[in-house]
Amino acid sequence: MPDLDPTRYSLTARWVFPVSSPPLANGVIEIESGLITAVHNCRPNPETVDCGNVALLPGLVNAHTHLEFSDLQRPVEPALPFTQWIKSLVGVRRERPATEAVILQGLTECQAAATQLLGEIATQDWSTQTYLAPGIRTIVFRELIGMLPDRAAAQLEIARKWLGESDTSVTRGLSPHAPYSVHPDLYRDLIQLAAEKQAPVAIHLAETLAELELLDRGTGEFVEMLQRFNAWDQQIIPRGTRPLDYLRPLSAVRRGLVIHGNYLESAEFDWLEKHPQVSVVYCPRTHAYFQHSPHPWRTLLDRGINVALGTDSRGSNPDLSLWREMQFLVTTFPDVDPAQILAMGTQRGAEALGVGAEMGSLEPGKQSQWASIPLPETRDGDPYRLLFAGS
Repeated sequence: MPDLDPTRYSLTARWVFPVSSPPLANGVIEIESGLITAVHNCRPNPETVDCGNVALLPGLVNAHTHLEFSDLQRPVEPALPFTQWIKSLVGVRRERPATEAVILQGLTECQAAATQLLGEIATQDWSTQTYLAPGIRTIVFRELIGMLPDRAAAQLEIARKWLGESDTSVTRGLSPHAPYSVHPDLYRDLIQLAAEKQAPVAIHLAETLAELELLDRGTGEFVEMLQRFNAWDQQIIPRGTRPLDYLRPLSAVRRGLVIHGNYLESAEFDWLEKHPQVSVVYCPRTHAYFQHSPHPWRTLLDRGINVALGTDSRGSNPDLSLWREMQFLVTTFPDVDPAQILAMGTQRGAEALGVGAEMGSLEPGKQSQWASIPLPETRDGDPYRLLFAGS
């Protein structure tokens, strides 16, 4: 592609996928001062750059990952039982503590896979400079863990310090890790803090059946794991607790992410339907790695609930390619409209992370962030079949 005037230029390609509207054959994107000014399929002007046999689409959105594991060559084993996987992952973290170089390795991999917006879970107070990679915007959720009451004050102080930093290079949020790793009182305090600071929140919720057993009856494999970590007290979680009890506090936050949500049920669907600021992030290949029951993502979409996509980490996924997540879904669910899958990896992801007004689709007024996907050399007229066959 020739050099472009960064202040004003236009592109055309075999197919343009605005996402917010149907695909355009021989579409044109006009850009001025970093913003899209028009998207159409009228005749391009003589200065328009012809990108050729490619699809132009919004940059992809990976709404959930853990970049600290980006140097792993294969997923951590065993995958089951889930608590054994957690123990193995903790062992990996202790053996090779994450570094800024590993974070950068993950960002570079995401960038190579056309990701331009990322929802990251950070377990340390990395400098925000760590997340400044060309072409990628990062929403960084500081992870907080503390199942016993004596850890609450320290975790709250970490959260306050994180949100108190004045740095506009990344958006800062909080991630009370999960119901099995955060005391219910600490969870509520963290949500209140996030609401006061208008910070986004991400929580791993309804991820496994074992988690539901812990919440409901205080039994199961999580009890053994927490006892091993000296982090369990039978009185911490009231019997009969369910994921809905962790959703309700999120009504106070400006933006919330339910990570995984593999075992959400009708009561949670009803709540999510009434609280559109809270989205579910589905990680398809991680879901398959742990052999979960079918994910309710299609039911959620049918109910008007926002569902975005994530890769999770290389601890449960062979790579960090959001593109391959979408291809996996298209192949696994051929009956689903591929336009929905594309939206989950772009527009819906941007909405989940709170920047839908700026990114996630090719529309006038949005940032000029786009990805180019080479298309097969075929006359196939189905734009989505061509798109997802691309590399």
